[in-house]
Amino acid sequence: MEKQWQMLHPDEKTVRLLEREAGCPPLMARLLAIRGIRTRRQARRFLNPLLRDLTSPLEMTGMPAAVDRIRRALTAREKILVFGDYDADGVTATAVLVSFLRQCGAQVVYHIPYRMAEGYGLGTDFIRGRARSIGADLIVTADCGSSSHEAVHLASELGIDTIVTDHHPVDRAPESAVAVVNPSSPEGQTDLAHLAGVGVAFYLVVALRAHLREKGFWKTRPEPNLKQLCDLVALGTVADVSPLILDNRTLTATGLEQINAGLRPGIRALMRTSGAPQASADAETIAFKLAPRINAAGRVAHARIACELLLTDDHRRANRLAAALGRLNGRRQAMESDVLQSILSRFDRRPELLDRPALVVHGNGWHEGVLGIVASRLARQFHRPSIVLATGNGTAKGSARSVEGIDISVALNRCEDLLDRFGGHPLAAGLSLGTDRLADFAACLETAVEALAARREATPTLSIDARLPLDDVTPELMDGLARLGPFGQGNPHPLFVDTGIRVKDCRIVGDNHRKMVLESGSSGNGARPAIQFNVPGDLPVADRFEKIAYRPQWNHWNGKKHLQIVIEDVVR
Repeated sequence: MEKQWQMLHPDEKTVRLLEREAGCPPLMARLLAIRGIRTRRQARRFLNPLLRDLTSPLEMTGMPAAVDRIRRALTAREKILVFGDYDADGVTATAVLVSFLRQCGAQVVYHIPYRMAEGYGLGTDFIRGRARSIGADLIVTADCGSSSHEAVHLASELGIDTIVTDHHPVDRAPESAVAVVNPSSPEGQTDLAHLAGVGVAFYLVVALRAHLREKGFWKTRPEPNLKQLCDLVALGTVADVSPLILDNRTLTATGLEQINAGLRPGIRALMRTSGAPQASADAETIAFKLAPRINAAGRVAHARIACELLLTDDHRRANRLAAALGRLNGRRQAMESDVLQSILSRFDRRPELLDRPALVVHGNGWHEGVLGIVASRLARQFHRPSIVLATGNGTAKGSARSVEGIDISVALNRCEDLLDRFGGHPLAAGLSLGTDRLADFAACLETAVEALAARREATPTLSIDARLPLDDVTPELMDGLARLGPFGQGNPHPLFVDTGIRVKDCRIVGDNHRKMVLESGSSGNGARPAIQFNVPGDLPVADRFEKIAYRPQWNHWNGKKHLQIVIEDVVR
């Protein structure tokens, strides 16, 4: 889809101030100003993210009650049950809580539901069955529980206390919970609403360690180093596509340091089996190499496999589990491809479907575990909200994914009378409904999306940070740009523009990726290898571009790294 290019223009006074007071080169000062940095102090904290600058976890409502209840459980040797979600965020949040509680000497077990049989969230059947059978005294949820009103109430009636740790927005939290720690709940701390579920779990651990220190708990046992848990926080935060801003950025930067140190056997094995560059992982490594394998367990088998990988200290077991996740990821990719091709073939037969403001597709027998990924690919390819549903036994269940500017949770809320269940974020949600309501739901959703889309730009915008000739992309520049990372949602890679580009070599590789060698029109002092992903197969090869929008990156291969230009868009 054609994109509208927009050159960003930061306040020039702020740029000059950062140059003068923070000692930033002109380009770095410009990039910082674009990212909202206004003062020397803000520049220092942004360029040097440190754990000591994190927001106090006690600012989250419910935190004092939560840590006090867990301390009492530890002291009384009560059985603690950690109940997590089956995606990467939930798995890592579970691993954070279980790891820390084990270091406390707690009687702790964990449970992650099987997607296909148990579905999402804490339910009453689990409370009546598993929770009672193991004699749980306290349940601590991880990345779920904010909408589990009936289950939390039943647990309370049965004498089981519940602490909810979550980050999903809800209208009201479970009243029967001992504590609800959710920065996105109405009673929560909105300054931390950007945290992923694993971030909330980590903050509970931070507050609990400090609380236990006050009570003299660590006099008889070693106090855990919480920095060692940040690898899990980084993994879950990036996997959940949480914005890499503020505390998330600090936690992810610290976590990447831990990942690259190779200290956790499970992540080390996952790095090796996924082909990730050793000791040089970044947020993209998590997003494209590690997270898909963690998620594959919950999508096509059981998420416990992934959680055990993250918890084990046994290198041999870690290697076996990482290899198993690799095989599951291969199965996931095959299932995803089958569903996607089925949908694209349907669009070929009925192109009028692509004229609608939202895509609602369903099929009998589609595997529920891959529907979210397929919906994401459709949303990106066709730049509109996409809902993919699996049908069977009179029910349609699946996932919704949206695009910037259209809050899919708001759209679904306007169709709530047609839905049995739904919930999620502005860009992603899950839902279920009766198949007899599918046509009415599609019509309702299209109306809702049309109303929301009326307030956004129809053409996607490409925001350009600065003009930068290809010749100026050097290893020294890359070192400076790296200090702006980790890059991801909410903190994108700096995007540059250059003009009069000569194409010295061009060939198609992989699935319609265009590999090129480019020369800048500004001087022609040296060529730069470049790649443009997902180019239409019928796009003719050019020998010159009027201008390119690009981001530079290191390409890691066979233990070496080379500068590479990633093309985001071109004008011929």
